[in-house]
Amino acid sequence: MKEGKDIDKLFKDGLENPDLPFNDLDWDNLEERLHPSPKRRVVPLLWLTAVAGIAALLLVVFLLAKPSADQSENKLVKAKMEKNKNTDKPLNDTPNLIKRPADETTSAENGRGGVLAGNHNMSKATDIQKRAETQFTQTIAPKILEIGRDNSNQLVNVIHSPEIRTETEPIEFEAQKLVLALGHGKLAKVKAPVFKKKSRFILSILAAPDFTSVQKSGQSSLSGGFGLEATVTLTKKLSVTTGASYAKKIYNSDFSLYKPNTSYVFGITPTNVHANCDVLDIPINLNYQVFDNGRNSISVSTGLSSYLMLKEKYSYSYSGTYQGPQDFEVRNENQHYLGVANVGVEFQHKINHNLSISAKPFMKIPLTNIGYGNTRLSSTGVAVSVNMNLFRKN
Repeated sequence: MKEGKDIDKLFKDGLENPDLPFNDLDWDNLEERLHPSPKRRVVPLLWLTAVAGIAALLLVVFLLAKPSADQSENKLVKAKMEKNKNTDKPLNDTPNLIKRPADETTSAENGRGGVLAGNHNMSKATDIQKRAETQFTQTIAPKILEIGRDNSNQLVNVIHSPEIRTETEPIEFEAQKLVLALGHGKLAKVKAPVFKKKSRFILSILAAPDFTSVQKSGQSSLSGGFGLEATVTLTKKLSVTTGASYAKKIYNSDFSLYKPNTSYVFGITPTNVHANCDVLDIPINLNYQVFDNGRNSISVSTGLSSYLMLKEKYSYSYSGTYQGPQDFEVRNENQHYLGVANVGVEFQHKINHNLSISAKPFMKIPLTNIGYGNTRLSSTGVAVSVNMNLFRKN
């Protein structure tokens, strides 16, 4: 019993005064493993602001350049009213060239007046009739009487009092609107022919959100950039584009794909690498236009880009309790000239002769290892731009 009491006392003393080292880091790691907090990659506010600004600029340009429907309708109504005024104007000075016959009860005298009517009045027609009667009585009638024929009286009666039958229906003529334009003033000078002008130099402001990833990693992160580009027209179909864009390249990858040129050896191997890099992208692309109907056009482009790494920040994550270095930063140490291939298709809509907007899906394929980590960095996205024609040629 005494031995048993000694054992109980031994356990009691050991539990009341434990001699165990205390480490706050162990408790933090245990808390993290029991309640892991998901890591979120927040898109920098700068990129959201840039994309929103470009979208607002596109909307303002589109609304200012597009004529309103009310204005176009007012112009169309005014043109129609002027046309109707010109065509419906009464021709008071135009003489009646044709007179329709009167009703069936028209007398022979009125019939003769209708036949002789035209550009003369009734008095002139009466004078002409009297002259014809006088000439007949003086020349033709005596000759007929000398022959001694019996039908002379009939001829005289026919000429003196012709009968015009109006038993048939009167002929109606369609009333036609005649427009008389009297020339006055000096003759208008002939204008010189106007030739269409083609774009020679185009300046573009663009924003290009994309998804960036390391090849074979299976992970991609939202990135993007904005900048300026200039396009020079070589022929009707060919053009060359260059410029500069400030871009963010954000990606996650397994540590096995991270292979920096350094002699440093991690005591504890990280499981994942998160990179946030500031890059200056300088492209040189050749464009070929495959479709153009005046308002819309489609072009394909290909070329090379140079990546100048301005700042590279890498963060490491570990799966075990013990951890190694957390962050590492590099500045202005890696430049990759013509190390990325560009492929894209551009859809362009012309607002007017000097302004257009375009959307360009693109891919950036690495031709060499990129950055401090020597990773195969690729991007896929859509570039939205506003294009302005600065110089034009005939």
